[in-house]
Amino acid sequence: MQHLKEDIGGLVNEMYSLTENLYNYGDKAEYRDKVLGIISMLEIKNKALTDFFSTDPTIKRKTVIDSSVNLDYVKEVIERKKRAVAESDVNYTLYKTNKLAKIANRFFEKITLNLVKKYPEAFSTLKNSLKQSDLPILSNSYISVLLLFTVIGALVGFLASLLLINMFVVLRIINSILIGIIAGVAVFFLLYLYPSFIVNSRKKKIKSDLPFVILHMAAIAGSGAQPIAMFNLVLGSEEYPGLKNEIKKIVNYVNLFGYDLPTALKAVSNTTPSKAFKELLNGIVTVIESGGSIKDYLQAKSDEALVTYKLERKKYVETLATYSDVYTGLLIAAPLLFFVTIAIIQIIGGEIAGLSATTIASIGTFVVIPLLNIGFLVFLNLTQEEL
Repeated sequence: MQHLKEDIGGLVNEMYSLTENLYNYGDKAEYRDKVLGIISMLEIKNKALTDFFSTDPTIKRKTVIDSSVNLDYVKEVIERKKRAVAESDVNYTLYKTNKLAKIANRFFEKITLNLVKKYPEAFSTLKNSLKQSDLPILSNSYISVLLLFTVIGALVGFLASLLLINMFVVLRIINSILIGIIAGVAVFFLLYLYPSFIVNSRKKKIKSDLPFVILHMAAIAGSGAQPIAMFNLVLGSEEYPGLKNEIKKIVNYVNLFGYDLPTALKAVSNTTPSKAFKELLNGIVTVIESGGSIKDYLQAKSDEALVTYKLERKKYVETLATYSDVYTGLLIAAPLLFFVTIAIIQIIGGEIAGLSATTIASIGTFVVIPLLNIGFLVFLNLTQEEL
């Protein structure tokens, strides 16, 4: 060990001496050879020193722990850090393979590609709806899933009708084929329209949150924050679920993909299902590119959005009042008149369409009136605004 230290020290001193006396060498090649020779010897000695420390069993690493340190507290802090990292909200998501789409592509991928290639216009509406719906599946994969479930629906309809219908064999097979075709077509159109249902639902949620998001952004812009900070703060607030995915896209485009803010806003405006949010994003892009004041723009938009929101709330309340009058007349007054009429008929005697008054009253009580109430509730749920 001692001789290694002395050899390395001598080589370092020799290198230092050569550096000081560089200009004393007339032959530069001789100087270069000496320097290279010293470097080679240093490498050999350094390797020998490394081997000595790695193989000598007498050399052990010792850890000194200060007795004043509370090890339990240190462990608790480390565990808290690990939990915080594990539970932290990731502001971007990666596309994950869908097992159902994988199975569908295995059987229908070639058919899907041929159909999309031959009839692009027939699937353009579906693809646009898929982009706006934010469903985590690629458009061609969704078409493959659609075809898979269409075939399954047709087979289930055919087999079920084949087992349940009790007719002559030939007629039973024909009827089963027709029912299978109808079931397959029904499944096809249901899945074809499903993304558009999702888009309509997202439009309502965005419309509900948009006035308050604009107001929030205007307040942030008024504080002098950078434009991207508006979207980061709104996303971090977790108060606007309707616009969360749209704002997350903007943040991801900037922070993850390196887009500038105007490009990110344009990309999101092309896929958002809300026309009002699209206009807002395009307006921010115009203000940024023209050098205008985002604060003034957002303040004007927030005033406009709040006025529109109040008018729509007032209009919806008036509509509910109209629905209330319809419900009172159709499902409260009309059943009372119906039962009074049935009572009179029962006293007088007689039948209506071959049915006795008691039978008609039972059908009205247990079938017609409950179905009308259920239908009215469904109608209200379909027409109500997001609050």
